[in-house]
Parts: sequence; C-alpha cells; structure tokens
Amino acid sequence: MKCIAIQSYGPATRLQMMEMPRPEVGPHQILIRVKAASVNPVDWKLRSGMVRWIVPLKFPAILGFDVAGEIESVGAELSGKWNVGEQVCGYAPSPPGGCYAEFVAIDAEHVLRKPENLSPIEGASIPLAASTAWQALFDLCSLRPGDDVLINGASGGVGIFATQIAKIHHAKVTAVCSGRNEGLVRELGADEVINYHEVDFTQQKQKYDVIFDAVGKASFRDCCRVLDRYGRFATTLPSVETVAYSVFSKLQRRSCGMVLASSRKKDLQAIYGLAEQGKLRTIIDEVFPLDRAADAHRKSEDGHAVGKIVLQVAD
Repeated sequence: MKCIAIQSYGPATRLQMMEMPRPEVGPHQILIRVKAASVNPVDWKLRSGMVRWIVPLKFPAILGFDVAGEIESVGAELSGKWNVGEQVCGYAPSPPGGCYAEFVAIDAEHVLRKPENLSPIEGASIPLAASTAWQALFDLCSLRPGDDVLINGASGGVGIFATQIAKIHHAKVTAVCSGRNEGLVRELGADEVINYHEVDFTQQKQKYDVIFDAVGKASFRDCCRVLDRYGRFATTLPSVETVAYSVFSKLQRRSCGMVLASSRKKDLQAIYGLAEQGKLRTIIDEVFPLDRAADAHRKSEDGHAVGKIVLQVAD
C-alpha cells in the first residue's frame, strides 16, 4: 500500500511517500480502506521529536490518529457484527497512529459507523480533537452547567469543539481568538470573545470557573490571576512546568491538568451522536492530498489554521 511515513525525527520534509505492506488484521480488528485522515498538532510533535521523551517512535513510522473510510475486511471474532463496505470513522489508539495510508487496521472498539450527514472529510476531522476537548472539559475540569468557561485558541482544531461542547452543556463561554474569527466562534456558541491581538485575557477582572488552553500557549501561573479560587485549568501542552503545577495544585484549591487524549468508545459515541444530531459542527480549514502531507504539517505548525486540516487519501 501507499503511505506517508518518516524514517527519522526532523522537519516536515521527513514525510515521504512509501510503499509498505498492508497491515495484518487481528481477530478483533477492522481493516479500513482510508478515504480521509486528519492532521493534528500531535502528529508534527511526534514527527519532530518534540515529545520523544513521552512517546518514542519506532521507524519507519506512519503518523495519523484520525480516519474515515470503508471496511475492507474484519477479524475472525467480528464476523456478523461489521460488514465489508460499511462507512466508518476511527481513532487509532496507539502512537504513531498509522492513518496516513491507504489502509489501516484498528481494534473494533475504536471504530464507529459514520453518521450519514457527515462526509468522510468531516468524519475524519473529529476523533482526536473532539476527544481532547471532551476529556479536558469533563475529566480534568469537571464541567458543570452555569460554569464560566474560557477557551484559549477557540478557533483552532481543538478549540472549535471545546467551544461547542461547553455551550451544549450550558456553560457561559468566553472565546479567545483573533479578531477575524470572532464571527465564527460566536456562531459556534461563544457568549463573549476576546481578541488576543488587543487584550491579554490573563489581565482581565473577570474570573472563570474553567480555563482550557486548547493551544498550549498560556501558563497556569498567569491564568491563576483570572481563575476562580476553586477554578480548574487544563492545557494541551506537555511540559515539565505543567506537570509540576499539576502535582502542586493537588495541595491547593485550584486544579491544573494536562490533557493527553485517549480513544474511548463512550466519548466517541457521545461526540458523534452530537454531530449526527447537527448539534456539533465540523470546521475544515483546508484539505490536502496525501502526497502533500508535508504542506499540511507546515500549515498546522504555523498555528493559524481555523478548524481542522485533513488529508484526502481516496474519493
């Protein structure tokens, strides 16, 4: 099969089109013929070696955690439960993922039938980013109706889902983004918008019950200025500082946590259920063909994508 893989850590140019064997399918796995795979910041962090101290890779490595496609075959223990040709979405649970390829094999517990109202591009844009938002808000921040919630990076790949999920669950949402994206985040449910080019949200008088830094650019120490005395803070940034604050915060009233999303069926079912009902929107910034994965990574690394970046693997 054709795939995009890396043979060493480094810049986006390390992403190369290669021929590799089709994955073998275990008894509880589904082989998916990939139509679309989305790009997440964790992909280029893995590629660059930025997080090798947490997640070391074995080479050659095929990146990509999110997939939408068609069932090519099923494992022996799944006969009668899934059918060849069904349209599905999946979240590859183990790094490096393997979805930047024509085929990927994933355990059935991490696969769902794609809602008919979603295209493969839309379906592939959801799993990791929406799970990150979901687990940050509920697992780390114990989101409750009526909470004052601030989302930093509200127009990014994770932020678009966090903004909607918080609003769906009856929070008052303040979105931090650039001025050009104010209209979008208001459409997604934001009650208030802070343009980070003009205002430092950590210097506001407003206090928040929850602050979710969806882009990993704010420190817990700075956010404490605007965090309620019993407030909860979560970030996507894996750093020594965050880990230290997380441990220290257990002794304080405020909490600090770092979200490293995992593939959980119950979360995916809830998220895709909202998408199927039309309550959760996908926002696609740009679609790249598989052979332009390096360009997709560069765009993601630039940090100004609005919504998700997706690779189209097949029609």
